[in-house]
Amino acid sequence: MMRAAGRFVVETHAHITTLYKPKGDAGDDWNGLPMTPDAGEVIHYDNSPLCLYDMERYGVDMCLLKPSMQGTTNEYQADLVRKYPDKFRAFCADQTCKLKIARGEAKWSLDDAAQEVENALKTGMFIGIGEFVPQDWDPKKIYTFEERLNEYRTFMELAEKYGVTVDFHDFTMAYEWDPYALLSRIAREYPEVPIVLCHGGYSIGSYTQGAAVIRRALAACSGKNIYLETGNWPWQYYLYALKDPNILISQLIWGADYGHVPQYIVMNPGADPPTFTTAMHHWPKVPTYQADWWGWELHQIDKLRDYLTQDEINLILGGNAVRLWDLPVPHDRMFMSGRPDVWGINWMDSVPESDKTDTWIPPRYRKG
Repeated sequence: MMRAAGRFVVETHAHITTLYKPKGDAGDDWNGLPMTPDAGEVIHYDNSPLCLYDMERYGVDMCLLKPSMQGTTNEYQADLVRKYPDKFRAFCADQTCKLKIARGEAKWSLDDAAQEVENALKTGMFIGIGEFVPQDWDPKKIYTFEERLNEYRTFMELAEKYGVTVDFHDFTMAYEWDPYALLSRIAREYPEVPIVLCHGGYSIGSYTQGAAVIRRALAACSGKNIYLETGNWPWQYYLYALKDPNILISQLIWGADYGHVPQYIVMNPGADPPTFTTAMHHWPKVPTYQADWWGWELHQIDKLRDYLTQDEINLILGGNAVRLWDLPVPHDRMFMSGRPDVWGINWMDSVPESDKTDTWIPPRYRKG
C-alpha cells in the first residue's frame, strides 16, 4: 500500500453506482447518462469492490456515498453502509421519485420528494441530503429565486430536524439569477444547518471559467456553516482559499467525486478542459472503466506541502469531515485544535469542542 496522505483520509463525495444498462442485456455496454422514459427496467453496476480496492491502495479510510442520477435507491445506499460500516456513510435524496419521473410514471411533486427524503432520514442511516437538493428536472422549467428558495427551506428544515447536512449544487443550474445569492440566503436563514458546496464550485458547466469560478464561490462561503469540497481543485485553487481572510481551514473538506464517470469527460486533469458540449460531441457515451481520479487529486495535496503543515493537511483530508459528521476514528487527539497561531481570531468558532474558558487563551481570542 502506498503512503497515506494523512492520518485519517475521508472522501466526502463518492459514487458507487453511476453506470447502468437495460435489464437482461448480456453485453458489456454500460452507460452513465440520465435515463429516458423508454429505458425500461435497468440494472446498475456495483463499483464497491473497486472502490474498496482503491481505498486500500491510496490510503483512503472512509467514503461518504452520494446517490447517483440513474436510479440507485436510498435503500441500496443504506445496505452498503450496513455491509461496510467502517468504510461507508451515505447521503439520501428523492431517488425513487426521480426514477419514476424519468420513466414518465409520475410528475414532479415537492411533497413526494420531501416525504421520500424524510422516510430515509427517519431510519438514522443517512448523514446528509444530497448531492442535489430535490427539484423539478424538466429542462423547460424556469425557476424563480423565490420558488427555489422555498424548496430549499423544506429540506433545510428536515436537515435541522434530523441533525444532518445539506448539499448545495445549484451553482451549475441555468438560472436567470445568481445561485450564490441563494446559498448565502439559506446559510443566513438556517445558521445551525451545515451546508456543503459540492466540488467547491468547480464542476460541469464551470470548468472553462477557471479561477473566476473559485473566487465567486469563496466570496459566497464566508458563513461559518458553509463547507467547500476541494477534492477536484487544482492545487493553485487551494491557495485562493488559504489566502482569503474570510475562509477558515476548518471549512475545507476533501470531496473528490470518486466514481462519477461522466465527470471525467469534461474534467481532463493536467490540461484545460473542453466544454461539456464539445466533450459529448467527441465521446457521446461515457467511458466504462473507472478512471484513476484519486491519484491526480492526492498529487494536488502533495503540492501544498510547501504551504501548509501536515496538521493542516490532516484537517482538510479528514479531520474536518470527522468533526462535521461525527465519524469514527481509531484514536483520540489525531487532529489539530487549540492553535491561535493557526486559527486566528476565529479559531474557537472552528474548534467547537475546545474549552473556551481556558485561562491560557490570550484575551483577544476569548469569548464571553
